[in-house]
Order: sequence, then structure tokens, then C-alpha cells
Amino acid sequence: MPRSEQRRSVAERFSLEARRFAAWADGSAAPPPLRAPIALRRVVALYAAALDLPQPWSEHVSHRREGEFDLSQRLAAVRERAAALPLQHYSEIFSPLVPADEPVVGDLADDLVDIYRDIATGLHLFDAGRIDDALWEWGFNFQAHWGEHASSAIRALHCYLAREDPSGLSSNT
Repeated sequence: MPRSEQRRSVAERFSLEARRFAAWADGSAAPPPLRAPIALRRVVALYAAALDLPQPWSEHVSHRREGEFDLSQRLAAVRERAAALPLQHYSEIFSPLVPADEPVVGDLADDLVDIYRDIATGLHLFDAGRIDDALWEWGFNFQAHWGEHASSAIRALHCYLAREDPSGLSSNT
């Protein structure tokens, strides 16, 4: 399979999970309030799908920024929906590789909004037929930004569910 077809196939697979996450987070697919077990599953599925993305750099990326699109209403919807989660703030170490003297406070709503922003930007590029640009956007930001938010959210949600709602970790929810 030629390289361009391989990249398109990877982008199509990732875009499916990105759309699931986006529709869940902004409420376009599931208007009921967000629940912690489902939040954990959606973020884990997106993170796992990102592990199959190619390295973020590409000689084919255009980096052109024509017609930036406005995400403000959708980001507000994500933040409002995330406020329904029983966990909002959590403690974490900024970098486990270089521990700080003091933990910092993480914000689950901020995590979900930042993940959404980076994923939606890539979906916008993908839908415009800019496959390499979408892959770069998703892959680079996974490595540099939204991957950190996702891994922090995963840990916080796991700890919350393990302590407060162990049934939320079972496959039946």
C-alpha cells in the first residue's frame, strides 16, 4: 500500500475515535450529563487510538491557516458538560520525570476542553481533505499537549472510580 494510502487509513481510523470523543464531550451524541465511568472509557479509547498515529513530523504538512474556525461555543458546551462530573479538581505532579517540590492542581474540565480543542482542530483539517495536516495536528499535539491532559484525566478518573465508585471500573457500565 502506498504511503499516502497508509496515512489516509490511519487518519480515517483515528478520526472515528476522535468523532466519538467529540460528540460525547460536546453533547451532540449524548445529551445526558457526563458520567465518570464513560469519561474514563472515552479518554482511554482516544488515547489508545492516538498510539497508532505516525510520528507528528511530515514533509507534506502545509501549515497553512486559512479560515480558522470558531470553536468557542463547542468548547463552552464541553466545559459546561464536564462540570457535571463528580470529580473536578485533583492533585498531580506536573512531570513524573522531573518531580516538583509540590503537587499542582489538575482540572478535569480543563483537560477535556484542551483535548477537545486539539482533536476538533484535526477533524476540521481532516474534513477539508488535509490528511497530512490533520495527522500532524493530532500527532504533534498528542505528544506535546493533549496527551498529557488525557493521561492526567485517565489517572484522576481511575483513582476516583477505584475509591468512590468501584463498580464504574467494571465492563458493565
